[in-house]
Amino acid sequence: MNTPGNDNELSLAVLERALARVPGYAAWKPLDPGPGVPVDRRYAALPVLTKQNLRDHFPRGFVDPGRDPEAALAAGEIEYAKTSGSTDDQVTLLFHAPWWEASERSAWQLNAVARRVATGAHREVVLASPRCVGPGYSERAQTVAQRTLGRHLYINEKINPATWTDDDVRRMADELATYEPVVLEADAAYLAAFARRLRALGQAAYQPALIFLTYSFPSRVYLRLIRSVFAAPVASSYGSTETGHVFLQCEAGRLHQNVEHCRVDFEPFRPEHGGPALGRMLVTVFHNPWFEVLRFDIGDVARRDDRGPCPCGRTGGLTLASIDGRIKDVTFTPGGRAVTVDSLDRALAAIEGLCGWQLDRGTPDEYRLRVLTEDGAADRVVRAAQTVLASVYGGKAHLAVAAAPALEHELSGKFRFARAAFAVDHCVLWDGAHPTD
Repeated sequence: MNTPGNDNELSLAVLERALARVPGYAAWKPLDPGPGVPVDRRYAALPVLTKQNLRDHFPRGFVDPGRDPEAALAAGEIEYAKTSGSTDDQVTLLFHAPWWEASERSAWQLNAVARRVATGAHREVVLASPRCVGPGYSERAQTVAQRTLGRHLYINEKINPATWTDDDVRRMADELATYEPVVLEADAAYLAAFARRLRALGQAAYQPALIFLTYSFPSRVYLRLIRSVFAAPVASSYGSTETGHVFLQCEAGRLHQNVEHCRVDFEPFRPEHGGPALGRMLVTVFHNPWFEVLRFDIGDVARRDDRGPCPCGRTGGLTLASIDGRIKDVTFTPGGRAVTVDSLDRALAAIEGLCGWQLDRGTPDEYRLRVLTEDGAADRVVRAAQTVLASVYGGKAHLAVAAAPALEHELSGKFRFARAAFAVDHCVLWDGAHPTD
């Protein structure tokens, strides 16, 4: 299914260049119906680009043969960058910083506050896993100077917020206040934990002009904690290292496509799994001279917005109501019905005193929920969560809920919302097969 609003002129230029010149797409060329066919139909006839494809053809597979990566690496024009996913998702890429920065600047225009305060010279503080951002993780404490790169200060030095000491929290709060950033960019899980600890310590929080949430799904539970401490407008920023900045949430709460820098093809799920409103996104990148990306499966569930024109007045490209979590974190009921991270989060977020959650599945009929709770609320939250799980997964599911002092992080430091110890065939969301669980 094509997506109205894509720039067909840019789409055509990228398509023809990639199929004609880029070696990674050699096997795609015979599938192209050709120049006499509308560009959307040509895209729809092509396969999907996966992370495994990127690994299989690295480093030259998706670079124009007329370019010399080794010379560009030596000159500092590009660099190697590893994506921040879990181990099986990580990909090493050729990264071109000017392309990334141009994509980011373009995305800022999609939010009124960002358009006003994000000048490109503004100060930002970043709060996320040090394995995802900044100078990288170090066993030894780093100075503020070592954690300042350009206009960005990276204040977190630990992989899991549960390991923060009171002194860590106070140091981060002091650095935030001293740096006085215009923008605070954060992983919602880390910022929620920071807000909760600040509140417990009675520590004041510096208030930036804007908060960007990125890196992971912004759980309603996390948003509640963040908003209990931070008063700044919050906008979700969505993209990836492979694709740049793809969507930004506007001041009205909807996510708008960065049409100047990417094409997005929306493929709806089967009706029994939430389609046509729910689907996956295949992203084609514009203006990156060092990485030709066609129809990349970015790996998240998107919910199209069907409420009519956005109050913000923006009309270009695809508008989403939400990003509903990772596709690989979609679970299935014993009867085979899909449950997205967003739908489970919506149900759990009604529980007062819940501070975080994580679902593990050891077997196909087993659902074990780990919960973080406010002090003194564990028993009540556990009982309420048990009721919620039963309403979502049904009476045939084997359910268990337990309070825990921390959630379990991936190697990257990110937190997945749902994990399975067995193979799950998520392709059933958009084809005619049956769930493997």
